[in-house]
Amino acid sequence: STLNWNTASLDSRLQHHPQIALMVKQEEVARAAVDIAQSNTRSDWSVELMFNQRGSAYANMVSLNLSIPFQFDPKNRQDREVSAKLAVVEQLRAEREEATREDLAQIRIWLQQWQSNRDRLEHYDGAQIPLAADRTRAALAAYRGGSGSLTAVLEARRMEIEASLDRLRLEMETASLWARLEYLIPTQQLAAGDGPALSPEPIATK
Repeated sequence: STLNWNTASLDSRLQHHPQIALMVKQEEVARAAVDIAQSNTRSDWSVELMFNQRGSAYANMVSLNLSIPFQFDPKNRQDREVSAKLAVVEQLRAEREEATREDLAQIRIWLQQWQSNRDRLEHYDGAQIPLAADRTRAALAAYRGGSGSLTAVLEARRMEIEASLDRLRLEMETASLWARLEYLIPTQQLAAGDGPALSPEPIATK
């Protein structure tokens, strides 16, 4: 089996993992809350110029209104609010980075195990299975020629069957690892991402 994505894209691909993507969104919301809190620290001064035409009996009037919102103890109260929201952002960022590191470490373990299993399967097919079959044939030929025992034939056959079963178990484990890696990120999650995480060149089967 092959993976339809390149291991070099693992870091960027992981950003589309549902858990990590959710944490990114939570961080964005927290950052927006910081922006709002920071904007509240600035007083909004407003100036309004009004012209009143009051008729022939009175002179026209021009008025200038200056509005300065009064904020009670803005330095301490608003700075505390901004600091608290910044602390939330930092906590979310730290949690996201820690989750990303843990996920990357686990995925790399899966990748190493999958690649190691493929090498072992190759060894089974190229050496262990053929060697076990040769031993069975040799034991059977010796038995038929009168120089070998039936016990030797049965033992050789048992070892050949065990080798085949071991290979089958390894193949099933490798297939499970492949599925876990191949479908690590849902397709729709990748489609909604900012950039392509798929590689046009699949990892070649050894």
